[in-house]
Amino acid sequence: MTLLRHIWLPLLLVFLVVAQWQRWLALQLPLNVLLAAGLAAIAFTLGIFFKASRIATAALMTLLLLAGLHYLQWAPSERELRFWLSVGALNVALVSLTRDRSLLSFFGLILAALLAAQVAGIQFMLQECCGDLLATSWSPAVGLPLLDSLFGRLELADLLIISALATAAVAVFWHRDQVSIGLFGAGILVGVAYLGGPGMLLLVVSAIGLLLVLLALRTAYDLAFRDELTGIPSRRAYSRYLLTLGRNFSIAVVDIDHFKKLNDRHGHQVGDQALRMVAARIARYGGGRAFRYGGEEFVIVIRGKDRERAEKALERMREKIAAYPMRIRAVGRPKDGGGKVRKQRGQGGGRKIRATVSVGLAASGPKARTPDQVLEAADKALYRAKRGGRNRVISAA
Repeated sequence: MTLLRHIWLPLLLVFLVVAQWQRWLALQLPLNVLLAAGLAAIAFTLGIFFKASRIATAALMTLLLLAGLHYLQWAPSERELRFWLSVGALNVALVSLTRDRSLLSFFGLILAALLAAQVAGIQFMLQECCGDLLATSWSPAVGLPLLDSLFGRLELADLLIISALATAAVAVFWHRDQVSIGLFGAGILVGVAYLGGPGMLLLVVSAIGLLLVLLALRTAYDLAFRDELTGIPSRRAYSRYLLTLGRNFSIAVVDIDHFKKLNDRHGHQVGDQALRMVAARIARYGGGRAFRYGGEEFVIVIRGKDRERAEKALERMREKIAAYPMRIRAVGRPKDGGGKVRKQRGQGGGRKIRATVSVGLAASGPKARTPDQVLEAADKALYRAKRGGRNRVISAA
């Protein structure tokens, strides 16, 4: 679901650019160098401000390309342009494998030094000794006539752009977040410029700049309104969402049973694991918009006045959570560079435990008109569920 939620924007931009390239659309776009550079500069600034190094690096590569082409009067051949496009795409793809951090740091200095050394080194080699490499071609399927007939012979730039797209695809499945998906979309856009030639360059660079700006804004939104641990909207998002409600709505308060004991007995990592598991099932089966309210407490806002439907959805959600066998993961599991535990699919082991939740539900009406009043009534129903033995749904009278 995460991939589907984040893929539509890059896909839309890729479709529009391809449609313009193939003349399926005849859009009169106000394209110019200042627009493309302005979008890339905004994305770079936002990436620096929000410590989104992947976005900032992609924006920086875009700015360097524009600066070289239009301000330094660099006039490469079409083969040279394809080569530098593929080098830039590969750099961004490699950076997309890393986790976000500040570029105004030791990491940023190292990255800037590597990029500068790379550009200078490649330019020197092309001019002094290795210029023929750009025109050299290889067969990727030596000894395989069928594949050789499909792919033909590939130049160095072809191999680099294929490597860039493959690396960006790995980053998508490694991170599974909107930035890696967006950068993969940017790589596809570079591929369009690669195939379309210099005439497509300005359109593609503008589209990439727009995509990076939107990614940076979305990153800022998630920092403000999404809970980092569980991935669902936070309490601040809940407060904003209440402003959109009409007169008829219900609010359910969900609390994990014996959560403190779970933390004390199995450790905070298992507690975090339980929070993520419960949040995922609340978001999927709760019947409304789910929010993390604080600690082990969640809130579900359900629009409309069909209270019976809300109760059925919450009861199903409670059953799904209670039936889920949560495996306690080993303490010594390997971690990635960001300190997060790596996923190891197919490796079993560990003891299984189950978590349950208690739920209090209240609906708007003559005695509870405002969201605060409904939430208070749902809280009282939750306490009744706790006193009644936990692992149950109780509705306010």
